[in-house]
Amino acid sequence: MEMALEARTHPDLEPHRPWEHDKSFDEVLADTMKQAPYLLVSLAIHGLGALLLAGLAFLRPEEADAPVISVRAQEVPPIVEEIKPEELVDVVPELLDPVLQDVNIEEDVLEQPEDQGDPDFTQESPIDIDAFQNPIGLGPGGGGDLGVRGKRGGPKGRGNASEKSVMAALRWLRDHQAPEGYWDSDEFMYYDKRPERPESDGPGSPVNDVGDTGLALLAFLGHGDTLSSGEFSDQVIRGVNWLRASQLDNGLFGEEVGNPTLYNHSIATMAMGEAYLFGRSPILRPSLLKAVRTIIRARNEYGVWRYSLTPNGDNDTSITGWMVFALETARDAGIAIDDAAFRESETWFDTMTDSLGRCGYNLDAGPGSRPSRPRGDYAERFPADRSEALTAVSLLCRIFMTDTSEVKRWKDHPKYEVLKKHADLLAENPPVWDAEGGSCDFYYWYYGTFAMNQWGGEHWKQWRKSIEQALLPHQRMEDPEDNFYGSWDPVGPWGEDGGRVYSTAVGALILEVYYRYGHVLGSRG
Repeated sequence: MEMALEARTHPDLEPHRPWEHDKSFDEVLADTMKQAPYLLVSLAIHGLGALLLAGLAFLRPEEADAPVISVRAQEVPPIVEEIKPEELVDVVPELLDPVLQDVNIEEDVLEQPEDQGDPDFTQESPIDIDAFQNPIGLGPGGGGDLGVRGKRGGPKGRGNASEKSVMAALRWLRDHQAPEGYWDSDEFMYYDKRPERPESDGPGSPVNDVGDTGLALLAFLGHGDTLSSGEFSDQVIRGVNWLRASQLDNGLFGEEVGNPTLYNHSIATMAMGEAYLFGRSPILRPSLLKAVRTIIRARNEYGVWRYSLTPNGDNDTSITGWMVFALETARDAGIAIDDAAFRESETWFDTMTDSLGRCGYNLDAGPGSRPSRPRGDYAERFPADRSEALTAVSLLCRIFMTDTSEVKRWKDHPKYEVLKKHADLLAENPPVWDAEGGSCDFYYWYYGTFAMNQWGGEHWKQWRKSIEQALLPHQRMEDPEDNFYGSWDPVGPWGEDGGRVYSTAVGALILEVYYRYGHVLGSRG
């Protein structure tokens, strides 16, 4: 009661009566304007502090998700999982040879995802028809979709005997791949899947593991299996990784093993080139470039190739054929190759071809000489005069080195008469499986089949019948539960060198002729 009285009488304790102290609008506005500078400064300080705290929170990954950038990038195949980061640093040393150049189109291919080819093989041709024309025929080719990869099963469509044979051969190769990824030329039987059954036989030479691995990979790639798709994608990945691991600093695949060295290397380079072309993994490009440099540096000046890694003036037709195709495959993959290598190869084939159209082996043997044979009884068991292997090499290489911007049909080719003589000689010596008579020659049949398929006409019709009659009945298809099923016995002059892996891989490649390469010319014959 006293406090209430005191409050009523003491001016400082006067009760608050808002209605007695209301200010006008003008008075409030004036007071606010007086305080405005201080309010703005306060707001600025608080805002700056809030931004600073937000920035600190943003920079702490455990408290905030990293920003997501959506970029359309190339699909990286599983092989890159095995690549170490340090392998991506110094990718390609400066080019030293003027005959081998980097090419802008190759860089463009890597940077433009729309030009990746067709890794799933869902198109009629594996390369965009508007991208670039492939000289070796791996892309669309002048013949439209005839023979282009993805057209399975040969001339009668899917499921015919030829394609069944290919699949059986590929599955045999799959089952005999070493855990490390390579194909063991002489000890493949250790990987037989049925130990209770007789082990597979037919060993080759251990120095040919690189070459046999390259041939097996080419068989899978030729069928349409890539680093990222296909029933045999895992085999391709492991095989390619093994080749990369086996490559030396100088670019050579595998060790030097004498005469087979550059054969092995050229075949492995072809396999790496096709794996890169259809897989488009940039990880493979340095390996391919190094391999191509090795080939370029081994070529004789104003000449071609033989056995030496260092040019020594010695040349031969056989190894030159593999080298031409290795370089053409690399060129398909976007690596620029100086035309001198192809011009000199054409000149060499001219030099070694006689008036009958037969291409010879080397200068010592002379133009029109027969193919070489291994020493021992193989020369007698498989007489060289039963084979036109070198003529087939010349014909196929000349076909793929044709300038298709100038030649639209074979009769317009500037060397048509020579090419026709080549084809006529092959037609006179068709494939025949005669192990006793010595006519079996997978090497000849491989080059001859692809050459005659490109040449077309009656030559091809007759050859096709002969090659199917030679291969299909003699494939080991007796018992699906044995260790031989799907393979070919290594019969022929080079069977002891390559073994069962060689004969089976080459047999599969021969029967893939219907779709492995597109036709170089649209109008054939």
